[in-house]
Amino acid sequence: MAQNETRRFQRKTVLIKRTLQLKYILMVFLSVLVASMIVGGDIYYSLTRTLLTECPSAADHVAQFNTILLVKTSLYLGLMLLISLYVSHRFAGPIYRFEKSAQAVGAGDLTHRVSLRTGDELMELQEEFNGMVAALQVLVQKDRNLAKRLSERVGELARGLPEDADALRRELGELTVELDHLTSSFKV
Repeated sequence: MAQNETRRFQRKTVLIKRTLQLKYILMVFLSVLVASMIVGGDIYYSLTRTLLTECPSAADHVAQFNTILLVKTSLYLGLMLLISLYVSHRFAGPIYRFEKSAQAVGAGDLTHRVSLRTGDELMELQEEFNGMVAALQVLVQKDRNLAKRLSERVGELARGLPEDADALRRELGELTVELDHLTSSFKV
């Protein structure tokens, strides 16, 4: 069964919430880039200045080192983009599921529960969300039961009225209809 659940929740789209993920990737990428340039640039400047001051003939080696450093930096930044894409995907999927679940609950389906993949982020939020919806379901069910009892009682009172109390019977009938529809928009 766990394998079926895993297969059921396999995401085929990498960018689930494109805007959110691209903002996250850009933020991580720029943070890493700026930090790398500050630290790496300072170390690079200090080392090359010291090296060229003490050994001016190493200029060719420094130029060769610059080429290697540029290639490696490009590879590291590419790797960082892939890692940030993976991490953003781990957050965006659950956020997307929460949005869809909130829409379902907002439409009145109190039987709906959020179901995240094992290992996804926000598992604690899933438990809280599902607990909240379960509590709402209990409250709406209590209200529905109360409305049903009141509706039945109003019906009994309407049937017990004398024959000439048509206006009152009609009003009680309207109240019964309102009571019957009080929580009908919720699926519990």
